[in-house]
Amino acid sequence: MYLTTELLPHAFFQFQGEDLVCEVPIRPDEAVLGAKIEVPTPDGKVTLMVPSGVDSGQTLRLRGKGWRDSKGKRSDLMVKLKIVTPKSLAPKEQECYEKLHHLSKFNPRQTLTEVWL
Repeated sequence: MYLTTELLPHAFFQFQGEDLVCEVPIRPDEAVLGAKIEVPTPDGKVTLMVPSGVDSGQTLRLRGKGWRDSKGKRSDLMVKLKIVTPKSLAPKEQECYEKLHHLSKFNPRQTLTEVWL
């Protein structure tokens, strides 16, 4: 007798090879300054240290926090960070972002000036 099982897709976790993968939203200030955030795992929430200066799409590894294999060994949980911007701001937040906009010298598109067709 053969038994075939099919795992339905999970709304938050996906498999990537042996590892478990998830995408976690973070605020722009958390990406710039770094932060401690809570991340769901199969065993419950854990605190993840987000280093300062991360980029959207960057992946952090939580060793041994993924799925159990047939031998009981845990795979890793790969946490993909997604920087999410607010859709509406309180007046004070708007003011802070405008001040930052005028103060910042950072140009993420600086290398695009060298792109020609």
